[in-house]
Amino acid sequence: MKRIFLIIPISICLALPACKKVSGPADGNSVQPNNNLDSTISINATINGRTWQSDSAFGYYVKYSGNDSGVVGLQITATQTLNDTLSSISFYISNYTGPSIYTIDPPINTATYYNIGNNRNFARSGQINITSDTAYSLRGTFYFTADTFTISSGKFNVALP
Repeated sequence: MKRIFLIIPISICLALPACKKVSGPADGNSVQPNNNLDSTISINATINGRTWQSDSAFGYYVKYSGNDSGVVGLQITATQTLNDTLSSISFYISNYTGPSIYTIDPPINTATYYNIGNNRNFARSGQINITSDTAYSLRGTFYFTADTFTISSGKFNVALP
């Protein structure tokens, strides 16, 4: 019986270090506004002469299912809420290969402007220029024409997907 009282405290002392929190991605730095490592996470442009600034911006890699060719798509989406009205800009590059100029040529490379009431305005022409693909962010410029909207002087800086 005395052995049990001796074994239990020793077992507890051996088990307590195993309860330590494992370090991982949650312990790393999140994307911070322009700390020279991370993105400022924004998209801005001029739409029909008015300034458009995103509230949030996200980049995604799109891997094709069942395709082991290594072809990857890139999608960038940004939203803005202004006076309870939501609008967004979305790009899709179907064969993303890194920094380059991608001509908007639906359905290969697309750009869409969503405005009041979720009206979709698909780009007919334009360009997405990925200028930097660093370890932390994806930066570039863009312009396009979508229905009656002219989107110009566009710049993006989003966290690398």
